[in-house]
Amino acid sequence: MAQQPRGWYNDPTSNFVYRYWDGTQWTNQVSSGGNTSTDPEAMDPSAAKTPPVPGSAAPTPTQTPAQPPVQVTQKSSGMGAGVMIGLLLAALAVIVLVVVLMNNASDDSSTTTVAPVTTEAPATTQAPDTTTAP
Repeated sequence: MAQQPRGWYNDPTSNFVYRYWDGTQWTNQVSSGGNTSTDPEAMDPSAAKTPPVPGSAAPTPTQTPAQPPVQVTQKSSGMGAGVMIGLLLAALAVIVLVVVLMNNASDDSSTTTVAPVTTEAPATTQAPDTTTAP
């Protein structure tokens, strides 16, 4: 009779669902409901040497497709480089605007606008009232 390879097989004692066969004998490693433990009671030595029944191997868990690794990014507490550059450009624009406005204001103060003086007489004139002496 060919020896069964090591692995999990139906428990020959029926106390558990599966028991581990090490290739030469049953061990005290058992499994029920997906939980593995140790059988506190020793198997009969003659039964421990009886190989597993062919076809009684525990089903292998189905392989699930590998999920791509999840990349975790941590937000930094400081400002990003893009935000810093944007703030610097905005500050530079404000400075340039202030300088331009100040130059325009100083140019306006050096040239005074004078209203033209008209020397023409008004279009309509009245003759002075004449008075008679008594």
